[in-house]
Amino acid sequence: MLFSITTLIYNKPNSDLLELGEILYGIISEYGEQRILSDIIQGESTEIIKSIFEQCISNIEKNGEMGPDTRVTAAEGLSHYLLTMAMIPSKRKTTFQSVEIDIAVPDTITLGTSPQDVILISFPKTNDINVIKSQIENMKKIQPNQDNIWIVLEEDMKLGAKTYTLSRDITFANMVNDLISFTAGKKQSKLKIFKI
Repeated sequence: MLFSITTLIYNKPNSDLLELGEILYGIISEYGEQRILSDIIQGESTEIIKSIFEQCISNIEKNGEMGPDTRVTAAEGLSHYLLTMAMIPSKRKTTFQSVEIDIAVPDTITLGTSPQDVILISFPKTNDINVIKSQIENMKKIQPNQDNIWIVLEEDMKLGAKTYTLSRDITFANMVNDLISFTAGKKQSKLKIFKI
């Protein structure tokens, strides 16, 4: 599973992000895939996701390598792993109608035909509210259902999109359960979560 965690990290020029991938993979290995999958199946993934994320950030802080986008990058890497683990269909790091997309669940083909059946997830690597608002406006061009645009940020900025936070209560830990709930109500077989 190392590839799924570090795919986005290897595309970055910063060598510190390579270490972030190694730290994240090490923590996930300690927990064990079967335990993580079991918690996801039982709908109890929130605590383990929060624990993995907090431990990752703690290890990075100990090494003194926290950059302004480290938390968001760690959350994105963990999300890639969890989507793979739960076999939630997704298209990652892609472009659709000239709009950059971090993650589309289930894919951009469905986005073109049935946008109401697609979640777009963004991991802005900035705290600049104007840049984030611009990213959201771009996503609205391809996803008219605002409830289906999810943003992962350090803190909630009240941007008119569903926001998962990475500080304090770490609502990001709920994202996998929310994706499972979203996909469970869909009739299309491609939205089925196969491992669960």
